[in-house]
Amino acid sequence: MMLSPVKCTAKRSKSEPVIHSLPEGIMHDIISRLTLKDAVRASLVSTNWRRLWTCHSNLCFDSPTILNREYGTISRSSSRRGRRRRRFIRRVDAILESHSGTGLRRFGITFALDARHTEHLDRWLKFALDSRASEIAVNLFPVFYKGFVRSYEWEDAYTLPSHMFSSQGASYIESLELVFASLKLSRDFYGPLKLRVLDLQSVHMSEGDLELLLSKCSSLECLRLGRCYPVLNLKVQKPLCRLRNLSVRGCQLQVMEFSAPNLAKFEYSGQAIPITLGESMKPTEATVTLLGYDDTLEHVFTELPKTLSHVETLSVNTCINTEVVGFSNCLMKFTHLIKLEVTVSILGDSRIRNGILRLVSLLEMLPHVSVGFSNEPEAYWHFRPCAHSHLEQFEVSGFIGLRSQLEVVLCILDNAVALRRMSVEPRVTAHDRVFGHLAE
Repeated sequence: MMLSPVKCTAKRSKSEPVIHSLPEGIMHDIISRLTLKDAVRASLVSTNWRRLWTCHSNLCFDSPTILNREYGTISRSSSRRGRRRRRFIRRVDAILESHSGTGLRRFGITFALDARHTEHLDRWLKFALDSRASEIAVNLFPVFYKGFVRSYEWEDAYTLPSHMFSSQGASYIESLELVFASLKLSRDFYGPLKLRVLDLQSVHMSEGDLELLLSKCSSLECLRLGRCYPVLNLKVQKPLCRLRNLSVRGCQLQVMEFSAPNLAKFEYSGQAIPITLGESMKPTEATVTLLGYDDTLEHVFTELPKTLSHVETLSVNTCINTEVVGFSNCLMKFTHLIKLEVTVSILGDSRIRNGILRLVSLLEMLPHVSVGFSNEPEAYWHFRPCAHSHLEQFEVSGFIGLRSQLEVVLCILDNAVALRRMSVEPRVTAHDRVFGHLAE
């Protein structure tokens, strides 16, 4: 009995490692947790693993993976860029030729390709559809390289196959991401699709095709649209009952109408336009950036509450003109608002002291506010004292001691009877209108 463990150990040492005896399904699961590059490297460890990578569930092709080149190292030479593209295409073709196509979950292309490479891109997407990939990401404009800005026209953009959403494989797609491409639906497209996530950035697509596509996505949970052209009127008549996150940025819309009763998070960046979200009663977080050089503060106080009456956390980026006094319409309330962050760009002649004190109207609609100033104007507007019993925290950044800024701060300080904390500082900490959050 004392010798038996020694005998078993000796016998096991002559056999293959335990990992080689694992079931094939477990080995595939282990390999799928590696990157494609590491999975190929692992195939060199043992002859038993040589074909494991051919069932890798995550095929994401980009410059670091295929060419061993990090982003930002692109050359200005067009001939060198052409050679890299040809090398990238050859290697992707070789990998897909060896891959079995089984177990594929995510398929992605992140490389600067265009309409000249339609044949290859069509073939790669067909492979993804035939393999029933549930996540497809095509980014043909992956990065603005340092010292190099790529110029392009929509005529150069790759157009996805018109039959893509009519194929059998399209019914398995749950997430679709497109960057710098053209999308046209075929006439025989009837849907429905099982898409849960749709992300379109710099996509050329008619508003009719976009509305048709969205009408067939009843399972959609997240929709992100950025710089899509030439969409002007975005109207979706069919309710998107599962939509939880909606982001629309830089699309030059004139009208936006959605029916999203369960929307939780909303983000918009563009001109001040009519926005209708139907009977959406659940959005708790919203970010609105109003672009342009017109006074949009009244839009914030009179139009946004109609759309976001139940929002709890609101971040607004707006403009104030020093020559505008008061409001032409009655102010409305954000009935459930808990926190508001307002970033203000002040426009107009700094010698004109009008308009800016309209900001004190914030006291009528919120208990928590963060206000940021920019530029150097002065303004004056008489405000009727109104005690506010809910505001507990008030933060001001970009304060440089102008009379108009001082009057806003003093007015809120005098009327916020429940105020527990006030912060006033010259450093600008605000949400930039174009590039996101800034701290200077």
